[in-house]
Amino acid sequence: MKTFKWVLASMIAGVTLALIFFIVLRNNDMERKDQFNNEVTTITGYLIGSPPAGLNDVLQELNQRLRQDLQVNIRLKYIAWNELITKYPMVLSSDESVDFIFASNWTYYNREVAQGSFLEISKPMIQKNMPLYYAVQKEKAWKEAEIGGKMYMIPSSAPDVKVPVTLIRGDLRKKYNVPAINTFSEIEPYLKAIKQSETSMTPIRVDKQYDLTKIHSNLQWEFGPAVADAITTTNGFSGVFTSWDDPQGTILSVFEEPLQSSFLKSAQIVKSWYDKGYINQDAIVNKERSKDAFEAGRSAVAFGNTNDIQTTLIKAEKNGWEVEIIPNLSSKGTYLMDPYSNNGVAIPANSRHAGLTMQVLDLIMEDPDYSRLVYFGIESKNYVIRDGLITLPEGITPEANDYPPDASGFWFTNKSTFPPNAEWSQAYKAHKANLQDKLVSNRYAGFNFNATTVRGQLEQMNRVAIQWLTPIQSGMVHDVDESFQKFKSEALKAGYHEILQEAKRQADEYRATE
Repeated sequence: MKTFKWVLASMIAGVTLALIFFIVLRNNDMERKDQFNNEVTTITGYLIGSPPAGLNDVLQELNQRLRQDLQVNIRLKYIAWNELITKYPMVLSSDESVDFIFASNWTYYNREVAQGSFLEISKPMIQKNMPLYYAVQKEKAWKEAEIGGKMYMIPSSAPDVKVPVTLIRGDLRKKYNVPAINTFSEIEPYLKAIKQSETSMTPIRVDKQYDLTKIHSNLQWEFGPAVADAITTTNGFSGVFTSWDDPQGTILSVFEEPLQSSFLKSAQIVKSWYDKGYINQDAIVNKERSKDAFEAGRSAVAFGNTNDIQTTLIKAEKNGWEVEIIPNLSSKGTYLMDPYSNNGVAIPANSRHAGLTMQVLDLIMEDPDYSRLVYFGIESKNYVIRDGLITLPEGITPEANDYPPDASGFWFTNKSTFPPNAEWSQAYKAHKANLQDKLVSNRYAGFNFNATTVRGQLEQMNRVAIQWLTPIQSGMVHDVDESFQKFKSEALKAGYHEILQEAKRQADEYRATE
């Protein structure tokens, strides 16, 4: 019996030693494979918009550089403008492993932080993984990205210098003897002339996501007070505002004066334009942005901003059109300066490669070679630098350029390092030259509303706004005053009073600690 036990123990020991030897050999072999094969990690990122036609070529070039520098590949996905309100939170609540996503004060930042969707970003993490970014970022940027004293976004190191704009066909305006248009509220004679004489065009052709409420906003800012959402739940609606021309930062309600009157006045004008056929009747389902329709000659008006109209202007000039730029400003000729948090990037809480992702973002945001690649495309194919200016390669037209600037969605790059564009028209240069004088500081630039205590009310308020407010702002109601009263009634049921009071409380605390 003892002999049997001894033999059995010897066998077990032998098997154990063999297994250990196998594991050691296997691990050594894997280490050798890692050493010689340079195993590459793939990270997944989401941007806003739609991929340019040349994205695959740019990604191939980007990933080749990243494999060499960090042994990383990027798998890039997009959330379309018309899906933003539904898909953005869906991506973050799904089981999909996502390593970075465009984040900003206008893409659900406050709400998603309250939901626990984003990883907390500390300065030591940035200092360790993003040395280029850390070296240039301002203290103000950290503060603007904070919620409850913590940061969940990596804000851009260079806030955009831009204002919202309306583009019109100056050649058509002159053709039909319409007086010069200096402000958006003066545009109706132009719309009437287009409706009467350019039958293949819609005066204003808007899409359901980006453009739908622009007409109302542009008018309301002019009639005043010019306001921005104080809570910035984005693409939804809180009903709580501040005026950027008010240095005191008074919290305003859409259901009280002085805001209610200008809101209703603007809605009445939008409705009259919709009834007259100046606005496309399929706006609530249309997916084509006014800017794209304008470039194709289907719309006489385009909405955009200083940065994203560059390609539109270049294409128009090639068509022989004269485009006029109308800044959309307040009655005092001002607009709200972009905060650092207007363009940023967040790391979702379920990312498995947070540190490595931050190292990738460091290069994309601050290394000039990387940032020019993701913003302008491949040098000599999509752009060249000649005499210190960005321009198209010889023989490449704007239409043939499959990766136009600003089209990729990497808006958090450090654009202050980019050379001027040689294709800029005189009108565009004049527009940019005067921008700084029009921009005013945001009293609440560093204020990020903590939505935790009224999260349910905000969600209900957004649903009410989609059902009742959007039709009012887009002119698609039978009676503006009647619809507004119904909207107010439903908003109060949704908990609007609690939202307003919490916004006032937090705003008071913020101003007291500035």
